[in-house]
Amino acid sequence: MDVSKYAALFLDESRQHLSGCNQLLLEWEREPTASEPVGGLFRSIHTIKGMAATMGYAGVAQLAHRMENLLDLFRQGKLPAGSGTFQLLFRAVDALGRAVEDAAGGKDTSAQELEAELDAAAGGETTPAVVLAATPSGARPVRVVLRTDAVMRGARATLVVRRAEALGRVTAVRPPLAHFDRDDFDGRFSFRLLSRATDAEISAVLRTAGYVDQIRFDEGPAEAGVVRGRQIRMDLRRLDALMKQVGELVVAKNRLSIFASGSGDESLVELGDRISKLVSGMQAEVIAARMTPVGEVFERFPRLVRDLARDLGKRIRFEMEGEEIELDRSILDEVGDPLLHLIRNAADHGIEPPELRVAAGKPPEGRILLSASRERNSVALRITDDGRGVDRAVILAKARSEGVAEASAPTDGGGLTDDLLLRLLVRPGFSTAQTVSGVSGRGVGVDVAMTRVRALGGTLEVKTDVGRGTTFVIRVPLTLAIVRALLADAAGERYAVPLAYVAETVEFDARSVTAVRNREALVVRDRVIPTVHLSELVRPGATRSALPRRPTLILEVGERRTALVVDRLLGQQDIVVEPFEAPRGMPPFVGGATILADGAPALILDAAALL
Repeated sequence: MDVSKYAALFLDESRQHLSGCNQLLLEWEREPTASEPVGGLFRSIHTIKGMAATMGYAGVAQLAHRMENLLDLFRQGKLPAGSGTFQLLFRAVDALGRAVEDAAGGKDTSAQELEAELDAAAGGETTPAVVLAATPSGARPVRVVLRTDAVMRGARATLVVRRAEALGRVTAVRPPLAHFDRDDFDGRFSFRLLSRATDAEISAVLRTAGYVDQIRFDEGPAEAGVVRGRQIRMDLRRLDALMKQVGELVVAKNRLSIFASGSGDESLVELGDRISKLVSGMQAEVIAARMTPVGEVFERFPRLVRDLARDLGKRIRFEMEGEEIELDRSILDEVGDPLLHLIRNAADHGIEPPELRVAAGKPPEGRILLSASRERNSVALRITDDGRGVDRAVILAKARSEGVAEASAPTDGGGLTDDLLLRLLVRPGFSTAQTVSGVSGRGVGVDVAMTRVRALGGTLEVKTDVGRGTTFVIRVPLTLAIVRALLADAAGERYAVPLAYVAETVEFDARSVTAVRNREALVVRDRVIPTVHLSELVRPGATRSALPRRPTLILEVGERRTALVVDRLLGQQDIVVEPFEAPRGMPPFVGGATILADGAPALILDAAALL
């Protein structure tokens, strides 16, 4: 059987196990006497070794075997765990990850020096393979059922058969080995084994192949003990292509609705409604298929913070909340870098060294919390630390010395609002670090985070309190491909405003107008909200409409609000966000483009840039 087709599945499953290894190592390092993390590590490394052996990746299997030998000694209590041990195992997990990537890419590598270190740490002890010689005796039936969550079923079943062949002579494999790699193979198979090994010995050896649910030694069809749900793995590019086609269907659906409503033909209207419902249902299913828990990105950061704390000489406890919250896969793939920069920033600039924390009356161990939560049609990702906070006076002084402080900036740090503070922090190259280190100092962290988040149609906020800590909040939409938007007219042009950021619609009434800091504001239910007139924004110098009452959208991003005054509201519509390369000079409040139901283009407004 050609196992090369399973390379992508091997890589995906190995990555999951390696991520789990990092988590288990962190747990074990925090509590060196715990036995559960050691057992979990041993099982994960053993599974990777088995998969690698099946695929023929000798380098991966060899390194995993050396790690397995060392872990087995810890598991049996023959070796004590120390800081040097953890560092060696972290290095070994990293090396195993590189070996897995290389092997899946067609390059089988070895790590002889690291393997020698692992052998030395294990005192030269090795674990021999289980080999039971076959002798003439009665051939017994063996029925195997793989677990429902097993991937690479064909390769896994082949590995079980190979393990059985090490115990004796295998015959009558059903279905045949050639059928193991077929799409309809469900992980149930049987064979006859001629061996003097006991049933218990056979079962123990076969289960080392991993993901074995049942082993029975009788005739008849194999039966799983659980209900099997049919699942397949799909290349994300196919899902992206499907989403693009659904986007085109949404545009066509919108145009059909306009034609049908204007035709006066009831049959055409009915057909249009039917197609609209079908497309909406398809759209919802495709979006749901692309939704992925944010935990897939979060899980890479505990190890990162552990290594940062070690390099910086700090003690940091990293915690996560809301890992089950889901985001569109395309957004999740892009939000990792902004989170990375902000977490590094929190570890380096936020958390103080232990002696300074103790002097300030804090515990020596700092805390960084990464959390996710749903907020209407968006997801908020928060990076919170209990460190020194941002000193506004220092930031303002640095900005003035570099000549980047805005003319409207206050004369002292006390008047520097969170919005003004963020504008300074995201200046390219702006940093208060005195020296450049391997962690920070080049002034690119917050700048890169803001750029990436804005490209996703999201927003970035900062809240800080000197001596108590800082929170950065990233808000991103659930999905980018298709969004519900409110269409508005201003200065004769149509614009789309994503409904995720529209809190409500009111009327602009001149009698409710006031002023805050020389800026026009609207009083809405005793709350003063600054106004933005879209017609004046898109056409500077244009004459303001003389209408006493005009539609107004109350845009809300986090705790900030703005009243966007437009000339007319044109209704709601599902819009497809088209790839958008902003030309030079494009205003910052333009966040993308779309094609409306009548085939005409329209610009999508970036709510955050209007606040």
